[in-house]
Amino acid sequence: MEGDNIDEETAKIEKQINRLKEKFSLTADYEFKFSRCKNKLKQEFLEESLKFPIKYKVIVVNKKKLGPPVLKSRELYCEMVRRLLYDNDPPLKKAIFVVDEVVAQIRQREFKGVLRRYLSKNMIKKIIQKRSKGEVMIQFADMISGSIFRKYERQDDKFWKMIKNKEKILIEF
Repeated sequence: MEGDNIDEETAKIEKQINRLKEKFSLTADYEFKFSRCKNKLKQEFLEESLKFPIKYKVIVVNKKKLGPPVLKSRELYCEMVRRLLYDNDPPLKKAIFVVDEVVAQIRQREFKGVLRRYLSKNMIKKIIQKRSKGEVMIQFADMISGSIFRKYERQDDKFWKMIKNKEKILIEF
């Protein structure tokens, strides 16, 4: 999607999410987090997300199975991000990469440096960190990843089954 189309699609998604907040009598600044939502709200959110014109990619890493030498957390994180950014059709070109501030517990300058070593120069225009509270797309990612996490950690695939048709790529390590 080109820049204007992305903004339009994000606005549509925000509108759908705001309707869901109204339906559940949630405040306008309510933040969707999989770990904090009740199951009924998770289900409604995921059902609503099926209307979104986006697919997701995921890498599941079992760190216990990696064995020594295990990459440092930031190196592993950067490697997984690098893998997710490749294999796009059409390829990413001058993309703006938004990272959740809380999740990216590494210095932004160091993170940019590591990624730029691995990525083509035209792929990423800018890497920025934002708070999830004000970013509906980060909240969407949290709800999707929470569904996947539950499938692998608790062997409960109820929520993942709802969204699996939105899955573009799943890589398991």
